[in-house]
Amino acid sequence: MKKIIFLLLLFFLCSRLSVSYAIQLDLKNCIQRGLKYNPKLKADLYTELSRSEDIKTALINLLLPDMSINRSHQKLMSVGSSGAVNEDYLDQTTDLTSFDISKDILSLFFSNLSEYHRAKLEKKIAEYQKKLTTMELIKDISTTFYNILKVNEDIKSLNDAIIHLQVNFDYAKALFDKRLISYTDVLNAKVDLEDAKQKLSIEKNKKTYFTNFLKTLIGIPPDEKITLKYKKPKMYTFDKTYEECLSYAFRHRPEIAILEFRKKVYENEKKTWLSRILPSLRVGISYNEYSRDYAELGRSMFGYYDRDFEISYWNSYISMRWELNSLPRNFFQIKRTKFDIKAIDKRIEDTKNTIKNEVRTYYLSVKEALKRITTTEIALKAAEENYKQAEEKFRLLIGSISEVLDAQERLTRARANYSQAILDFQISLTNLRYAMGISEGEIP
Repeated sequence: MKKIIFLLLLFFLCSRLSVSYAIQLDLKNCIQRGLKYNPKLKADLYTELSRSEDIKTALINLLLPDMSINRSHQKLMSVGSSGAVNEDYLDQTTDLTSFDISKDILSLFFSNLSEYHRAKLEKKIAEYQKKLTTMELIKDISTTFYNILKVNEDIKSLNDAIIHLQVNFDYAKALFDKRLISYTDVLNAKVDLEDAKQKLSIEKNKKTYFTNFLKTLIGIPPDEKITLKYKKPKMYTFDKTYEECLSYAFRHRPEIAILEFRKKVYENEKKTWLSRILPSLRVGISYNEYSRDYAELGRSMFGYYDRDFEISYWNSYISMRWELNSLPRNFFQIKRTKFDIKAIDKRIEDTKNTIKNEVRTYYLSVKEALKRITTTEIALKAAEENYKQAEEKFRLLIGSISEVLDAQERLTRARANYSQAILDFQISLTNLRYAMGISEGEIP
C-alpha cells in the first residue's frame, strides 16, 4: 500500500514538473529561432533560389543555338488519275530525317541578352527583399521581447500597488468602524484599489498578446510556455550624429536598393523593346536524309526500271524577317517604360523622405531614452534611501507600517521606471538600427 502511494505521489510530482516546464529564451535565442523557422523568410529564400534558376535559363537561351531533329514518314496512295500524271503523286512511301541548328544573330540575340541581364537584376532584388524581411523580423522580435519585459515591470509595480491599496482600504474600513472618517473615504479607497486591479488585468492581457505574437515570430506553438531571460548592459551609450545615421541609412536601406534595381529592370526592358525593332536575322545549317520508295516500277520504251532513290545533303542558309506591323507596338512599349522609370524615381524620392523621418524620430527617441535613464537612476537611488529610512524608523517604533508600504511602493515604481527607461532605449535603438538598414551583426 505504501509503495502504491509512493508511486502515485511520484507520478503527481513528475506531472507537475512537466506542466510547469517552460522554454528559457534570451533575445539572441529568439532571433536565431526566428531566422530559422519564420515562414515568410523561408519564402523569400525560395524566391531567391528561383531567381537563380531564371539566370541559368536566360544564359542557356543566350548562348545555345536552336537545335531540332525532325523525322517524318509519309505514305501516298492514289485512287485515280487521268491525263499526264506527275510521278510524285503516284503510290509511294517517303521518309525524311533532318537535323537543324540555327541562331538569331540580331533581334532575338539582343532580346535574350536583355532577358539575361533582367534575370540577374531580379536576383539582386530577391536578395535585398530577403534582407528587408530579415531586418523586419529582427525588429519585430526585439521590440516584442522588450515590450514583454516592460509589461512585466508594470505588473510588478501594480502588484505592489495593490498590496498597498488593500492595506489602505482595510485601514479606511477600520477607521470608519470607529467613526473617525466618512464612508466616502472608504469608497475612495475601494475605487483606487479596483482601478489598480483593472490596470493589472489590462497589463496581463497585453503580456499575453505580446507573448503569443513572439511565439508566432519564432515558431513556437501557442500552448508552449516560455520564460525570457534578460541581462542589462553595463553601459548605455550612442555616439553617432543624426547626419551619420542618415547617411548610413541612405546607403544601406534595402528599400532604396530594391527600387534602384527595379529602375534598372525598366531600363533593361526599354533596351529589350528597342532590340525588337530590329529585324530577325537567322543563320543556320541542317543535315537531311531523304528517301522515296514507289509502289511500282517505272516504265519506259526500254522496259521497267527502279524509280526508288535515297539522298542525303547539307543545307546552309541565312534568312531575314522584319515584322513591320509590330513597330508601333514596340514604340508604345518604349514610351511606357520611360513613364515607369519616372515613377520609380518618385518612389525613391518618397522612400528617402520616409527614411529621413524614421531616422530622425528614432534618433530623438534614443537620445530621450538615454536622458531618462540618467534621471530615473537618480530617482531610484533616492527611493532606495527613502525606503531604508522608513524601515529604520519603523524598527525604532517612530514610524508606521503605512510609511514603509508607501516607501516600498515608491521604490518599486522607481525600479520599474528605471527598467522601462532602459527597455525604451533598447526599443528605440532597435528601431533606429532598422531605420539605418543595419542587419544582424553589422556595426555602422
